[in-house]
Order: sequence, then C-alpha cells, then structure tokens
Amino acid sequence: MATELQQALMPNTYPTFPANAAAGATKLRFCHRYLTATQMGGDVFHIARLTDDMAAVCICDVMGHGVRAALITAMMRAMIETHATEASDPGRLLTQLNSEFTGILKQTGTLVFVTVLCCVINIRESIARFARAGHPPPLQVRRSSGEVQPIIMGAASAGPAIGIIPNALFKTTETRFAPGDRLLFYTDGIIEVEASNGSQFGIEGLQESVRSNLDQPTEVLLDAILSDVCKFGNSSALTDDACLVAAELPVI
Repeated sequence: MATELQQALMPNTYPTFPANAAAGATKLRFCHRYLTATQMGGDVFHIARLTDDMAAVCICDVMGHGVRAALITAMMRAMIETHATEASDPGRLLTQLNSEFTGILKQTGTLVFVTVLCCVINIRESIARFARAGHPPPLQVRRSSGEVQPIIMGAASAGPAIGIIPNALFKTTETRFAPGDRLLFYTDGIIEVEASNGSQFGIEGLQESVRSNLDQPTEVLLDAILSDVCKFGNSSALTDDACLVAAELPVI
C-alpha cells in the first residue's frame, strides 16, 4: 500500500502552457523517468503551472531508502505544494522549506537531510531561475550549438541540503535559454553509479550520453541515458534511486 501511495504522488500528466493548450501544442514540454533501487524510493519531483507563462520544477533526493525515505518524500511533496506562493522565487521557497523541515526534525531528534533543486521557468522571458540545496546542478542542453553544460553560477547558487542548518538562506540565480533548449534535472543515483574499477559515471558521463543522443526525442534521450548508466555500472539494476526530469522549450 505504501508503494502504491508513493507512486500516486508522482505526476502521471504534465501541465500545458497555456492551460488550455493541447499536449502537442504546449509552449513547454516535460518528460521524466524514475527508477527505484528498492520497492520504495527516496526521490520525488513535482511540476506545477504557476501561470500560463511560468512553470515550477522541484526535484528532491532523500537520504536513505525504504519506508522512512518514502515518508519524507511525501512530506516534501506536501510542503512544496503548501508553499506554492513562494515558488516564483526558488531561493525563498528553499529557505522556507528548510526552516519548516528542520523544525519538524528537531522534535524527533532524527538526522535526515534532503537535497533539493527548485527551478522556475519563465517562457515569455526565456529565463530559468533556480536555487539548490545540496543537489547537483541541472544541465542546459543547447541543441542549436550542441553545448551540454551544467548550470553553475558560482558558490552563491548552492546552499546546504535541507535539514542540516536551521537558518540557512538560499539564493536565486538565473540563466537564459532559447527555443529548442532543454533543461535536464537529475538525482545522484544517475551520476554516482560506479564501474568495476571504482570510477563514477559522473556529470561528465551524463554530458557525453546527452551529446550522443542530442537529436533524439526527449523520451528516447532519457531512455538512452538510463541505458548508458546501466552499461557503465555493468548491471540492469541500480543501487540507488534514479530520477530524470527534462523540460524542453519547443522550436516554434
């Protein structure tokens, strides 16, 4: 039952932009893949329409596995939805989530932390604003030039994982994007897969996988990444939960 409830928290449809647009005519497209290492996962993501021109994407990775991690993912999903009014400013949203989450944990005496990445995509302005709490940076895929680069805006763009420092402040940074660009969000279950010699797939491996499949539809791209990750680890099963979420601004 717990597994079924957790699966019900995962989006099975994506918002369209504007709200009345058909799936094939939306100004912003989404796609995801989610694999759990055990019956219950510790990753969760949420996609929301803020306005007809703005979308919010949050992806979270809870420490550990099993029922406890699944319970925390449900908490994080509920808290993100509760504070939707702060979503337009990702840094403010993470600051609020951290304050509330650490307050809850203080009452239990349990150490639990969650890495979180929040991003707000403004379609009209072609700007993505984001804030990170211990989470790996997203990739920006520029199909026009073939560039695949992590979005790193200096030390100010990343704060500690949620649940560690009660009064941590998180800052919002931004980047511009163009029609045809993709933003790729992921959890460390992708980049921390190890080969037999102990080397990790890493962000570099993820970049190379994306470059090799740059011209593929987004659904095929995500499947190819998972295939490359499993080949690298020489296993059909992952040892950690893995989540991929892609946002694409179609060429009009």
